[in-house]
Amino acid sequence: MPDPVPLIDLARARGSAHDRRRLARQIDDANCHIGFLAVVNHGVCTQLLDDMYAVTAEFFDSDESVKLSVRAEPGTDRGYMPPKSRALARTRGQMTPADLVEFFSIGLPDVPGDDPWFGEARRRGHFHDNIWPAIPGFRAIWERYYAEMAGLAFDMMRLFALALGLDEHWFDDKVDRPISNLFANHYPPLQETPDPGQLRIGEHTDYGSLTLLYQRDVVGGLEVRLDGVWVPVAPVADSFVVNIGDLMARWTNDRWTSTLHRVQNPTLTGPASRRLSLPFFCQPNYDAVIETVPTCVSPSTPPKYPAITAGQNVTDKTDASFAVQVG
Repeated sequence: MPDPVPLIDLARARGSAHDRRRLARQIDDANCHIGFLAVVNHGVCTQLLDDMYAVTAEFFDSDESVKLSVRAEPGTDRGYMPPKSRALARTRGQMTPADLVEFFSIGLPDVPGDDPWFGEARRRGHFHDNIWPAIPGFRAIWERYYAEMAGLAFDMMRLFALALGLDEHWFDDKVDRPISNLFANHYPPLQETPDPGQLRIGEHTDYGSLTLLYQRDVVGGLEVRLDGVWVPVAPVADSFVVNIGDLMARWTNDRWTSTLHRVQNPTLTGPASRRLSLPFFCQPNYDAVIETVPTCVSPSTPPKYPAITAGQNVTDKTDASFAVQVG
């Protein structure tokens, strides 16, 4: 079966206005029908990706005491989260067993301490301090990678604006101080039979505006739900998978679709079944009011959703995903 995810060449985004418009039409088509696309010529250097994989694998291979020394505090999404600490299908009301994945996560590095806007955001539960394992080079590499992902996400939001028939800067002031998170998802080698209904990550939709996912291994497992069927998404060399989240679907009045996806258990077992991926979850500014964009509303298609802030949306979804008893 051919890969259902369209491949988008971002080199054309750096071309003429005509090239950018053609690219925008491709993005609009992908987001209307699938909600997923893959981008190449993204500008993220191979060496940084190699360094991210190496230092992140070193962390997950560390002694349990090293990982637990940076365990995330409840509700912070900062630090280490052990296997079976989340069940993403529960964000959709499905009481599944906990997911077979462990995480490490950071948010924006170097949050300004004297900025009143950031101070208010912190009081509302955003921009928690990052915590770092004692692994040489880990912090510097992760901070560099976060900056690269934030820049790529900002560029994608400008292309999204063009794809929606808006001025390309329409989203700029809504995503210039985002509450985005960078995760590493580590799926340990499968050593025993999962419980009934238990997956590496259960079916879910993402929460925010867009997700950038780097995956390079041959184990695979990412699947999207299309026309009632689960379809695998094969890794494409040197590409990022980009998918929209619930907030972007809401922003576009469901013109764009936030597609169900999951990470299926591997068919193999033992060391070869290990998988590592790097998702960056782009969230708008915490106080950005999400209401239907002007090009997605008309007398015949009124807004479907009441306004909500980006911060409230992500808090509600995250709380639901942690509603799990770890055994």
